[in-house]
Amino acid sequence: MKSYIQMSIRTKNETADWAIGEKLVESLSLSGGRLLPEQISHNADKFSNNFIDSSSIRDCWAAEEIFDVNGVQSVLYRDFAWRRRRSVKSIGSVVHTFRNLRGQVVPGSISLRASYSDEVDWMVVFRRWCEIFEPQLGMLHLFTAPELHPDNLNDSFQIGSFNSALSPEVPNIGWSMFYGDDFSREVDDERIKSMGFSVESLMGGSLVTVTKEIGDIVADFSLFDRRRAELKRLFRNGFFLVDC
Repeated sequence: MKSYIQMSIRTKNETADWAIGEKLVESLSLSGGRLLPEQISHNADKFSNNFIDSSSIRDCWAAEEIFDVNGVQSVLYRDFAWRRRRSVKSIGSVVHTFRNLRGQVVPGSISLRASYSDEVDWMVVFRRWCEIFEPQLGMLHLFTAPELHPDNLNDSFQIGSFNSALSPEVPNIGWSMFYGDDFSREVDDERIKSMGFSVESLMGGSLVTVTKEIGDIVADFSLFDRRRAELKRLFRNGFFLVDC
């Protein structure tokens, strides 16, 4: 994909319940079903099962695996992945939340990479994901040529990662960002609104958007980048890994 949508969520909430999986499928059916899977799997690198309807996902969702480490049994949940080859071409995955041997909650991650289409209301889908997963952090961004330099191919912003699972960080500002948990304390809603940015209170966090439409990144990247820099200055120094 020369340009692509990246949508990423990091959450401490439990993700294994099928009710969550069902809501995820429902979210992908928005915008006329243009994001619905064609194939599903436990491995994002290998697909063999066809998607028929939500019931075809139920058996694949959060399949349990029991691990024995030094006599201590732990339950982990297998990843869930899906892809679509027709328009709108996309691939997504869910790495489920779990507890490690120390009893710490290791946040789950949900991601989608898709070809950009103005026939999909990306914000509606992203907002729905925020409602379903109540994220620590969330990002929706459209990557285009100015941000797709080969040197950045695997950096945390471009792949939609928030780095360490137990100590997530914010690499950069995407077109729309959700700040939940402790991150929401960093958001001065009124100050940001006073500078003309959109701030929406949602699920105990803040949904902050740089411009009116995600397509603005395609129409005038320099304007988007300038507005992003202005927004970044409304946060404390060092909050983002990329300050410029």
